[in-house]
Amino acid sequence: MTHGNTGDRQPFEVLQLAFKSRRLAFFSNETSVPVDIGRFAVVSVDRGEDMGRVVAKLDPSEVKPEDIEGRYLRYPCKEDTAAYQANLEFEKEVLDHCEKRVRARNLEMRLTDCEVQLDRNRIRIFFTADQRTDFRGLVRDMASAFRARIEMRQIGVRDDAKHKDGVGICGRRLCCAGFLNDFKSVTLKSVRDQGLSPNPSKVSGSCSRLMCCLEYETDFYRKARKTFPREGTRLKLAGLPAEVKSCDIFRENVFVTYEDGREEQLEIEEFHRRRTMQAPPPEPVPQVEEKPPAPEPSLERETGAEKETPAKKTGRGRRRHRRSKSRKEERKS
Repeated sequence: MTHGNTGDRQPFEVLQLAFKSRRLAFFSNETSVPVDIGRFAVVSVDRGEDMGRVVAKLDPSEVKPEDIEGRYLRYPCKEDTAAYQANLEFEKEVLDHCEKRVRARNLEMRLTDCEVQLDRNRIRIFFTADQRTDFRGLVRDMASAFRARIEMRQIGVRDDAKHKDGVGICGRRLCCAGFLNDFKSVTLKSVRDQGLSPNPSKVSGSCSRLMCCLEYETDFYRKARKTFPREGTRLKLAGLPAEVKSCDIFRENVFVTYEDGREEQLEIEEFHRRRTMQAPPPEPVPQVEEKPPAPEPSLERETGAEKETPAKKTGRGRRRHRRSKSRKEERKS
């Protein structure tokens, strides 16, 4: 049962809350005080009250009135927080008892998770099964044991991985548990478009289905396939027969091989330009570097004149001068 906007009061804003089981729901805020994103809030639901985390705020015109399940009541007080923590332990007790009843009734179902409403008036149990299962007897057993309304919800293997959480082969948290709210269909065509190996161990996630991230870049690869040639394609580039060896769509290069064994790397624009040419482009003329002119001979070299350099006096000449002077003084004496 959904709660629309009852009464004449219009919602000030619409809050989107995420609950423990990663279930999302819309609630109206009829107060004039805005609610902060990321905080817990207590809201009114069918058969009581519940508490979740505010993950988004929207304008009332963006949400249909029939999609609003209740209204915002308050921020959680100490009693609400204590009840929420106690419910986490109570959910384990519910799952243990439900598992015993499943074995007692020989039901082919695997329990995934449990979500208890804040006031314990409603209990949701999520499970997976290979086929439709009659769980009416199990619901009666659980209702008589916990005196609450029991909801059994069968989910798929992808939802099961979302509830259990985990780490993918990339080393990061599972996309379904981190931020994905809706699952898109992923087929082997996405694997072939990206040139990946169809090995199940390489392209399958923890849910044993094709990984959701394969769909993230499919459009990019499909657009690239329209621009880049396929490997092994034979064609003529500027009139010369050639074969496409490989393509690098990230660097936008194409590697081709000609008949004479010559290999060449072309940018994608140059590749398409040569496909429209009938003859090879002219070879570039090598540029010869001009040598600088030789310096003109100076005037001194033409006349043969040389600068005279004064002779340096050595110590040997000074010693001869002293000896000759001393000899003259001896003769006078």
